[in-house]
Amino acid sequence: MPFFRKSHPEPFVERPQARLAFMLGEYNAIRAELVAAVSTQQTVMTYGLAAIAVIYTGLLATWSNVPLRTGILALSPVLLVFVWFVWYGEVQRLGRARWFLWELEKKVNALLASTGPPPSGSVLPAGDVLHWESWVRGRNPWRTNLHSRPAYHLASGLLGGTALGTTTLSVVLSTLVGLPTPLVVLVYAGAAGSLAMLGYALHLVRRNPLLRGGGRPVV
Repeated sequence: MPFFRKSHPEPFVERPQARLAFMLGEYNAIRAELVAAVSTQQTVMTYGLAAIAVIYTGLLATWSNVPLRTGILALSPVLLVFVWFVWYGEVQRLGRARWFLWELEKKVNALLASTGPPPSGSVLPAGDVLHWESWVRGRNPWRTNLHSRPAYHLASGLLGGTALGTTTLSVVLSTLVGLPTPLVVLVYAGAAGSLAMLGYALHLVRRNPLLRGGGRPVV
């Protein structure tokens, strides 16, 4: 009876190469999610601006009809804050992707660090392989975080400020003009709902760990 020696199968790939391939695949996937989040943010904000334009167009078209005008003012804040929540969800998605890419960049750079001479005229570290997230966070010639945070502040202020302004106008009109009781109830219910949603939005932003210290440059 022949004797067969049991042998172990040959490895499909080398372990370091497999680790690097999986990390680069994950990096590319997260980069694609980041791009998709930016695109969706812009789309949602476009709809939000269109909603603001429709609201004010409706107000001008129904200026002489006080009950209808008040009803528009009472319902529009809820719509605007809802648009903000959808937009903020994409901001969170973008923030997650950016933080994760930064951590992954540090891991890849530690794995593939080199000690070659720095390239002529470049501020990018010669030993690193990936640079973008650290560069945009402060490792650049200006030592400044280049993420466009003011744009997010202005977008939130636009949607939230418009919602708060329309809520205030609806309440003021309901006190100055005699309106039917159901419309007065709608005004105060809309004001309470929009204020509650704005308060919850502020709570979410203040407690979001992705936004704490996100504007400080890295060293």
